[in-house]
Amino acid sequence: MSYETLIDEPVNVWVFFDSGKEAKSNRVSPVAMNWQRRLVKFEKLILVTSKRVGQVKVFNFVCASETSNFELEYNSETQAWKVVKVMPKDG
Repeated sequence: MSYETLIDEPVNVWVFFDSGKEAKSNRVSPVAMNWQRRLVKFEKLILVTSKRVGQVKVFNFVCASETSNFELEYNSETQAWKVVKVMPKDG
């Protein structure tokens, strides 16, 4: 049986910004991250949510890699990313 693991640590993330006419709004899609001295490439974006913490908008992204799913958090004020948790892939 596999469980999600809480991480909550800063990470460097490569993202794709899409502000084209067909995008509903400016969209951010994480492409990969450098975590624990390894490159983790994301296969797809599963879910994006946002919330306000005071005046700061915080975005959460759930991304699928080849081996696991990762929840990332982006702080729009500091522009900092962190890995919130790692979740096993179903299958």
